[in-house]
Amino acid sequence: MNIGWLKIMKFRNLLSLCAVGSLSFLAACASTQPAQDMSDYDPIEPVNRVVHGVNGAVDFMVLYPAAMWYRDIAPQPVKTAVGSFVRNLNEPLNSLNAFLQGDPDQGAASLQRFIMNSTLGFLGFNDVAADFGIEYRREDFGQTLAHYGIGGGPYIVLPLLGPSNLRDTTGIAVDYVANPLTWGAENSDTINALYWGGLGATALHSRYSTINQLNELQKSSIDYYAALRSLYRQQRNTAIRNGTPSPISEVEDESASFDFDEAVEAASE
Repeated sequence: MNIGWLKIMKFRNLLSLCAVGSLSFLAACASTQPAQDMSDYDPIEPVNRVVHGVNGAVDFMVLYPAAMWYRDIAPQPVKTAVGSFVRNLNEPLNSLNAFLQGDPDQGAASLQRFIMNSTLGFLGFNDVAADFGIEYRREDFGQTLAHYGIGGGPYIVLPLLGPSNLRDTTGIAVDYVANPLTWGAENSDTINALYWGGLGATALHSRYSTINQLNELQKSSIDYYAALRSLYRQQRNTAIRNGTPSPISEVEDESASFDFDEAVEAASE
């Protein structure tokens, strides 16, 4: 057993322990209704602002220039293909989480999309399933927890990954452990290359998709950190509701808001 394998196993075990610990804490806050985060609960704001600043520096030096190059140089068919490829990588987890949420129709649809696009669509670079009317819907374990009434908990800014909360950070850990590509990458150089290539493509395409919106938000916001925190909550609540309108009690000033997933899909068209 080589050193790389040991490191991977230790990292996975750590994520699993974090997930179990977080789930134990979150379970105490569970209710019988789908959870909606009604406030920007940010008890570690000073730490979050430091991480936010570091993330901003990395974005300024690496991601933003790369996204600008991608926007200006890559032909639109390439951007469309990359967007389709990125979405296809998520389909196994989309399917799993839809089933966990008690939505077998969506679970089957996501699985069907993955099979069709991975074969007929050449690893997902062509969204063949959409041509047959099978639409994409993103699901993750954070949404699954919210479906069962677990609230978001404290706001967290993760290094490199950005805005999150306790529930969604738990979701990231569980999705990592459950992702078939995570396991396949350990046993296949091809899948390992696909895994890391997918991560890079996801970061690049996601940043490209939000260039204009984030630039405008930064220019128009007195406190960019607080604006991102609010937008993250709005976006996650929309995802949890699967796009259904927000209850009147949750409506706030959304004139400056946007949906990150919609931006990604719009940029891919």
